[in-house]
Amino acid sequence: MSLALAERFGSVPINSGILQNTLKDYRSPRARIQLLERRGELISLRRDLYVCNTAQGYSHGLIANHLLGPSYVSYETVLAEAGIIPERVYSIRSSCLARSRSFDNATGHYEYTQVPAAYFAVGIRSVQTEQGYYYLSATPEKALCDLILATPGLRLQTPKAAREYAEIYLRADMEAIAGMNADLIAACAEAAHKKNNDLKNLEKFIRHEQQRF
Repeated sequence: MSLALAERFGSVPINSGILQNTLKDYRSPRARIQLLERRGELISLRRDLYVCNTAQGYSHGLIANHLLGPSYVSYETVLAEAGIIPERVYSIRSSCLARSRSFDNATGHYEYTQVPAAYFAVGIRSVQTEQGYYYLSATPEKALCDLILATPGLRLQTPKAAREYAEIYLRADMEAIAGMNADLIAACAEAAHKKNNDLKNLEKFIRHEQQRF
């Protein structure tokens, strides 16, 4: 039956209600779930949410979307995956509409930061996993804006300050920064309810960089 679960659900997280309905032919579906978890065939993500431990593995992005929704993967997670910052990222960071919180499970550490609804909707894309599923992620532009908004004490009061933040603090690939969509940065600045000027200075810095490359 565990093979049938993997074939049916792949790496898509499943709630306990769906699992129990799928395993309804067993005398105790709940006990069967516990057995599959002990065998390592099911991974508990949080209360009442699981993912099959398939041979193809699982997607951190897909798990992040299901752990707390609506949400999208962002911040250093996206910037590192895009090769814009050099650091290796050990936690999966997302933006969400609910209150900020975090989760720890066998697949990793997941952090969520609350953002306003109007801002949430800007700069989101669908990313396809190796198994053909999709999850919501920020574009690199939105991820950079999210990081600036969520960093306590950070103030980018001039375009020069924005450049120093990207080049010195983040050690970002400046050619990749120059290739960003400045119009999307402007849209983020328009929708943000705080640090609007910081994002506007980021936009100005990027437009200036685009003239250099």
